[in-house]
Amino acid sequence: MAYQRWTQEELREISENSLLAKMVESLGIDVDNWLDYAVDTLPETLRLTGSRTDIEWTKAELRTMGGVPIPWMPEESAWQMPFARGKAPEGYAKRMMSILHDSGRITRQEAASMLPVELLGITDETVVLDMCAAPGSKTTQVAEKLAPNGIVIANEPVASRVNMLISNRARLALSNVLINQQDGRHIGRIPPPGYDAILADVPCSGSATTRKNVQVWQKWRPLDGRSLFKLQLTIAQRGARGLRPGGKMIYSTCSIDPIENEAVVAELLRTCPWMELIPIDSATLPGLVMHEGLAAWDILDDECQKVTIAGELPRLAGLNKAQVCPATRAGIDEDCDEESEQAIAEQLRLTRRLYHMDNNTGGFYVALLRHRPEATPEGKARVYISKRKLTENSGWEPKIMTINHTSRHDTNPAVEEEIASVSKQYGITDNQWSWWKRGRRLNITPRTVLERIYHPMCPNKDGNLWQNNTFHPLKIIHVGMPCFVNNKGTWRTRQEAVPAIENHLGDILIEIDNEMVIQLLNNVPILKQDVLPPKMVDYSGPVLMCSEIAGSKAIVSVWSGNWLSLMINTTEKDILRAKLGIPFEDELEEE
Repeated sequence: MAYQRWTQEELREISENSLLAKMVESLGIDVDNWLDYAVDTLPETLRLTGSRTDIEWTKAELRTMGGVPIPWMPEESAWQMPFARGKAPEGYAKRMMSILHDSGRITRQEAASMLPVELLGITDETVVLDMCAAPGSKTTQVAEKLAPNGIVIANEPVASRVNMLISNRARLALSNVLINQQDGRHIGRIPPPGYDAILADVPCSGSATTRKNVQVWQKWRPLDGRSLFKLQLTIAQRGARGLRPGGKMIYSTCSIDPIENEAVVAELLRTCPWMELIPIDSATLPGLVMHEGLAAWDILDDECQKVTIAGELPRLAGLNKAQVCPATRAGIDEDCDEESEQAIAEQLRLTRRLYHMDNNTGGFYVALLRHRPEATPEGKARVYISKRKLTENSGWEPKIMTINHTSRHDTNPAVEEEIASVSKQYGITDNQWSWWKRGRRLNITPRTVLERIYHPMCPNKDGNLWQNNTFHPLKIIHVGMPCFVNNKGTWRTRQEAVPAIENHLGDILIEIDNEMVIQLLNNVPILKQDVLPPKMVDYSGPVLMCSEIAGSKAIVSVWSGNWLSLMINTTEKDILRAKLGIPFEDELEEE
């Protein structure tokens, strides 16, 4: 039976008889109550982009469509809509949801998926690593919290998924995202002292995603979690080694299986003793229902039947002693310290589980860890502490290693002449950015990229030093936000980058009234001499114009040729149309 054709009754029957339901029962969860929500469709939820100047207009539009703020998310930063995920009513609501998302004013995101970043508690952190970043909803959530000076390195090994990261960075006009392409298990280091915070939302079986992925009911097997355990653990260990003393790391999955959750965290504590679990303060997200992590769990065979362990591990494919609970491990491993295992079991209660029925969301698991400062008095991440034993008179000095491979696709610091040219053209005087050149484009980032990542030397595992002024050993493929493009000697702004630079532009904006905006939207020919100041009558090229619309300033790119024409896409045109109360572009075409 094809899952796309399941009726609600068929889905309920399939779910009740699934291996997943048996696993849930083994965890002591009320299966009937859990299934009532686990087979239901998720509501549409989203995050607001807090930096947009027209955020109050966006909130008003959401309210008009019946949206309400999610009560446990701070400052009306997330909303729930009165329709199922991806099922906005045909017509105005469907188009409005689309253009709000595509223009970066909102980000569609499952509510439970917002938890890791909120619980990470970003305050004064400057450099954050998202180890498994695509498609980018959590990356962008982190980036917004770090602005204006902090940066997030978004790592994704799969090229096709990197494109989603690039798209989301551009959609939200984020200048503080660096996109890296490496296997998270072997991600390159940055210069000391290391990352201030790390998000490890690792690949998982998705056993808690039944509300958006009904295939899970037939596909999930106990073997799934056992086979992913090593990958999840290795990613988490790599993160722990790159975290500076005092830094925090969130480990999370959208799985309900303890082998992917508590078992991984337990082994992380065993193998990285400088790490500790810290309490998750429920007051951080008031009203959100969460359950404490499991200190014990059953081992299930391939049919989700409990396995009795008598002196030795059961012969199950992919199972090892690290995947059983600490109490069981103490009984089967002669080298195991029963007291330390009991301490680990108690710590696991500090982690948190989110079930479908608790808050009408998907399921999730989160663990908040910290690198204990006293565990590493050297004051830097464990990855930098060389095994080389040096004495005061050893005479050894680190070598400086050079990077020979270069490509025309590399991103390098922009030359001062180009920076000066763009700054003069757009009246930018508060140059607080690092400027980067890739092809014909100029990108901007916070100066932190230059000061913390690019300019310092970075030690390798032997204590030798990679040359400075390079991103190596990271493999950074996109740096910051592309804002300006050189077109035949003229620097043109990219419309999607306007939110990143609008507060830094000089007195260059040409004000027009709403009626002229409507004329531009309707492709009415407007002679440039009727709008531009006398000194620009002979000018041909890009111009930024602005108009007060719906309570905020709207900036649009216009091309000045023989007449004026808009240089914005259909999405931005429809945003203007919605604010002006005129039909969307496709509605005009239908007429």
